[in-house]
Amino acid sequence: MSQLLVTSYGDPRRSVSLERTAHPALGTDDVLVEMEAAPVNPSDLLLVRGDYGMRPSLPSPLGGEGVGRVIDAGGGAGQHLVGRKVVILPNYEQGTWADQVTTGYRNVVPIREDGDPLQLAMLPINPATAYLLLHKFATLAPGDWVGLNAANSAVGLCVIALARLRGFKTLNVVRREAAAETVRDAGGDRVIVAGDDLPAQIADALDGAELGLALDATAGRTVADLAAALRFGGAIVSYAFATDAPPAVRAHDLIFNEVTHTGFWLLNWLRHAPRTEIEQTYRALNDLVADGDLTVPVDATYRLDEYHEAIEHAMAPGRHGKILFTFA
Repeated sequence: MSQLLVTSYGDPRRSVSLERTAHPALGTDDVLVEMEAAPVNPSDLLLVRGDYGMRPSLPSPLGGEGVGRVIDAGGGAGQHLVGRKVVILPNYEQGTWADQVTTGYRNVVPIREDGDPLQLAMLPINPATAYLLLHKFATLAPGDWVGLNAANSAVGLCVIALARLRGFKTLNVVRREAAAETVRDAGGDRVIVAGDDLPAQIADALDGAELGLALDATAGRTVADLAAALRFGGAIVSYAFATDAPPAVRAHDLIFNEVTHTGFWLLNWLRHAPRTEIEQTYRALNDLVADGDLTVPVDATYRLDEYHEAIEHAMAPGRHGKILFTFA
């Protein structure tokens, strides 16, 4: 068994190592998953730096999500999964940057046999986050507007795809023209390259309409400009951050327009949602991914022993898609 571990909190280029060991004995609730693919996500790199919402004891296995096939079970509870293709839930109770993963049977969800394994490997975090952002925080109807920053991110592109399927329109804010082209190609309805006149750009793009929901992945001043475009009682949800700047929302909007501002972390949903809701969510997303209705761009794939190159590539600005590990 080969797996990547974080050995110290710090620069991901120097804090990760490859370990080769025999896989541990399976407990009665465990299954053994032979991995097919696992992405490198910003959350993984934040965890290595020690800046994520959890700090496991070191050394600790890395990788939040992935897809593979169950090849063994330690007891009767997981026997029905043997031979099934599964996604691993991103609860960080196990690492997915490994050729084989031992985990509890409740930490996997069986999925369809068809579909691109690279897309299926990315299903548990970004598509799920986008799906829940659109379903949990506002009552939206076809024709309503959803605003988002970092619209060219993996979650942003998933939001655009899922919004189009439900008949919503998207107002998309990015930081450079190349990203704007990506969002336009993905079907974003209005695309803005943020500048000093962002409030005027938003007003011009909406042309008298108002946002029903705003989604924030950057924090900082952009949040205030999106919040100001919300309708009465609208919601803004912060689910990621690019800097340590606070997500600014003006008291004027909070008080007089009764805008709500909340946060969302997928791990909290996994911890507290009913199992039936979790399985139903991933089955719905699995169908969309397997049928090609929901895709995330892929920039490159790497073998596990190429982890230095994979991490360097994942940290590079201006990528054109996700970085993944693949396993023979």
